[in-house]
Amino acid sequence: MNKKIDFNTIKRLFGYMKSRYKILLILVVICIIINTIANTAASLYLEVLVDDYITPLIGVENPNLSAFLRAIIIMALMYIVGIITITIYTRVMVKISEGTLKTIRDEMFEKMQRLPIKYFDTHTHGDIMSHYTNDTDTLNQMISQSLPQMFASAVTIITVFGAMLIANVYLTLVVIASLILMLFITKKIAGKSSKYFIKQQEAVGKVNGYIEEMINGQKVVKVFCHEEKAKEGFDKINEELFNDTYTANKYANILMPVLVALGNLQYALVAIVRRNTCN
Repeated sequence: MNKKIDFNTIKRLFGYMKSRYKILLILVVICIIINTIANTAASLYLEVLVDDYITPLIGVENPNLSAFLRAIIIMALMYIVGIITITIYTRVMVKISEGTLKTIRDEMFEKMQRLPIKYFDTHTHGDIMSHYTNDTDTLNQMISQSLPQMFASAVTIITVFGAMLIANVYLTLVVIASLILMLFITKKIAGKSSKYFIKQQEAVGKVNGYIEEMINGQKVVKVFCHEEKAKEGFDKINEELFNDTYTANKYANILMPVLVALGNLQYALVAIVRRNTCN
């Protein structure tokens, strides 16, 4: 089971957010751009700080620190701007995500009132409840965390790429090659993980539905001495949930150590190339 990203669904989700929070979304975009530029500028300014303000002071008796202090203040202001903007857009995204989910839950409940009886006969109550709980929680994380992080990452890539080209073209080529390798590995591992996370959500719905049915029919289970069969049925779907959750998290937990190892390899390659190009 390998589901691709449904861009129509994402477009519809943005439609919910734009209908009520267009101004706030614009504010979030502006804050993310300012935050990215401020952090990138601070990283670039660190080289200027060391080369132009710290190194000349080494070994100097009674050095004049006024220029150095001004440079420190400039760098501090850059980081302060970054902190303020990230605080603003994270708080605003909480409001957007919670408000959007409220609208979605209202529409879900209204739609449920219009569904035919056949739908409730073919879907367990636990599965329906899972849409209101687990699925909306996942959607909340996507809106409040994943979407702004994706946009921030895109802006960061563009900003940092420009700064890298200015600094050193050869090092930029090494980093790009490393990133392509990382993206390839991430796609493979994340694809495996996402497949089982989807199965996990489906298994959660099955478990909730089974528990809800057993609790409502507990008297019938007792009368017909069906306890062992009920337990066997629960063990089966609970084992399915365990396997899907274990596999999904296994691939998810593998991803970060692999990326860290590739990042360390990238640092080594950058150091080698920089030494050779500088010589």
